[in-house]
Amino acid sequence: MKGEAGLLLPVMIPIVLALLPGLLTAAGERKDNKALTLCGKFLFPALTCVTFLSCCLYGIMALNGRTLELTVPEICGFGLQLRMDGFRAVYAMVAAFAWTVSSAFALWYLKGEEHQGRYFGYTLLVLGMTLGVFLSADLMTTFIFFEGMSLASYVWVVFEEDEEAVRASKTYLAVAVIGGLVMLMGLFLLQKETGSLLIENLAFAAQISGNKTVIYAAGFCLLFGFGAKAGAYPLHIWLPKAHPVAPAPASALLSGILTKAGMYGILILVGRIFIGDEYFGRILLVIAVLTMLTGALIALFSIDVKHVLACSSVSQIGFILTGASLACILKEEQWLAVQGAILHMMNHSFFKLVLFLLAGVLVKNLHSRNLNDLSGFGKEKPWFMVTFLLAYLGIAGIPGLSGFVSKSMIHEAIVVAAKESGSGFYKLVEWLFLIAGGCTLAYMTKLFVVLFFRPQSNAVKAFNNKNKQYLPLWAKILLSVPAAAIYLAGTLPEYLMIPAAKKASDLLNYAHAEETFRVFTAENVKGGVISVAIGLAVYFFAVRPLTERKGRKNMIEYVNRYPAYIDLENALYRPVLLTGLPTVCGGACRTLELASEGIAKLVFGFSKLVAGFADRIADLTTAGVRRTVLRPVCETPTLSTTKRFSLFAGGIANGVRRVWRKLLRKTGGEQKDYVKKINRGIDDTSETFKYVVRSLSYGLLAFCVGLLAMLLYLLYCLQGL
Repeated sequence: MKGEAGLLLPVMIPIVLALLPGLLTAAGERKDNKALTLCGKFLFPALTCVTFLSCCLYGIMALNGRTLELTVPEICGFGLQLRMDGFRAVYAMVAAFAWTVSSAFALWYLKGEEHQGRYFGYTLLVLGMTLGVFLSADLMTTFIFFEGMSLASYVWVVFEEDEEAVRASKTYLAVAVIGGLVMLMGLFLLQKETGSLLIENLAFAAQISGNKTVIYAAGFCLLFGFGAKAGAYPLHIWLPKAHPVAPAPASALLSGILTKAGMYGILILVGRIFIGDEYFGRILLVIAVLTMLTGALIALFSIDVKHVLACSSVSQIGFILTGASLACILKEEQWLAVQGAILHMMNHSFFKLVLFLLAGVLVKNLHSRNLNDLSGFGKEKPWFMVTFLLAYLGIAGIPGLSGFVSKSMIHEAIVVAAKESGSGFYKLVEWLFLIAGGCTLAYMTKLFVVLFFRPQSNAVKAFNNKNKQYLPLWAKILLSVPAAAIYLAGTLPEYLMIPAAKKASDLLNYAHAEETFRVFTAENVKGGVISVAIGLAVYFFAVRPLTERKGRKNMIEYVNRYPAYIDLENALYRPVLLTGLPTVCGGACRTLELASEGIAKLVFGFSKLVAGFADRIADLTTAGVRRTVLRPVCETPTLSTTKRFSLFAGGIANGVRRVWRKLLRKTGGEQKDYVKKINRGIDDTSETFKYVVRSLSYGLLAFCVGLLAMLLYLLYCLQGL
């Protein structure tokens, strides 16, 4: 082990001690031991708090100019490389802070729920793995922690164990595993071409590479894996399914932090491998625009509060990807795109931390996510209104809050790209960016109006009559901290957000500038006003007419207008993978079977002709040769082509049977016809094979065989390294 050993603390404290809170809580609940249960519940937030403090300790050291590095050799053959510098320090502290708030909130949210210990243990495990991703200094270390994070967080999604949760967890796990395997292929290709996976060396290694085709192949494999976790289109399918079914504290972390682990990898691609590559930048920009609009469109017409927030996360990832893609495209003003993307990452972490935990208050108290049941809940609840309003206006990009700063930087980067290139493509992107921003305001306005201005539903009235308190005071104080940060960061950007963005932008290798972004300029305010106007128009002329209708007693009811055809999982992926792929594979196998059967018939007919000719010759010579050698073959009846193997193996076995006949008679043993025995085995095998061919297992096995072949090839290529 070389370097600053203390860097292991933020990663290993939650990983090593993850079992303790879970075991103590589970044991206390089984034995009805309240002291043991309280000990486990206290230990859970305590460990997250200790992890947060260790991140702050080393993060402050790194932000003051001291770069901390650690190498742990002989791990998975490559060793682990950890590093604490600008971006890593900032995001390690953001992630640990979000975990601390979410973990404390989970104590209230999970009260009375089963399997609390399991949630506590896996949440700590995911924390350690996530911090390992953000502190990784080489891509193999990133991959190891990335896969551990994905597999451990599966427990969050399946936590409720109902039909919806199980289905969503399967989607989540499939995307995570397939994305991870594709990412691994990219790492092998990149290692072979550049000779190094160290992030600091990638920029130079990629630049001097003589085979750009391999670099692009590796880069797009990595983009597939990281984009799947970030929730980028078209691999976003897990996100709208997983977030609603997971417990609210877990949803806040899935949306606010785990998607940023995917963005961390994409920023490495943009800033270390494809810096200045306009071709890659344009492809990423198209993905970004599709991600922005798809998430916003679904969120507009959904009436599930957590589903709206989940689709909002997809859309906001599109905003971040827009900034990341422009870092490849811009020449002189790259810093605008880089800092805008990083700032919006941090802003989104705080927005979704607040919004999902507030959604957890609704779900915990009313046991429903449907807007019709949540109507009017926020009335006469001033703290709830103020906290929700700050997050709502912040994510909508209203001037004076943090979201306006990051969105203005990305918007200005688009304007600069349009001026530099003179292309109408970037002008179109600018308008789509403003429309997506307006849609954000529209669907958040829908939630705000339902919660605070619509008449109270029967469920809300029943709750208010029975309960005076909807959230403990300590939880309100805790949740007020990130909400206040949204306000302070937006009103004092030059003291908080801009310096943080400059410190964190060291991850990307770009042309630095001493210029400081001016937030409240006429151009930026104009863009914000246009986006707000678009949002209000979308809300009043699209959202309300399509999602609202008058129900009984003239009460407003909300109708789910979620466009099912946008659901790529049901419209494309499941039909292709569960129906199309097995059908294609089965058809290919059937074609091969028919072809082989035809060839076998020709060969067998020819062999029968030759055997008859040989039999004729044998008749002219000696009867003994005909009886002992040729006749058993020639007189064998024609068998099906799938049993032709029995002609050879069975004939040999029958010959052995004749030699041993006397011995069998003496011992009373049964005389067996081995041709029939082998035929029966072939019948059973053939029938089993037909079932396998028609099943999903066959498709998955075929995929794994192909994947294994590719991995073996890549390992063979790496032998010379």
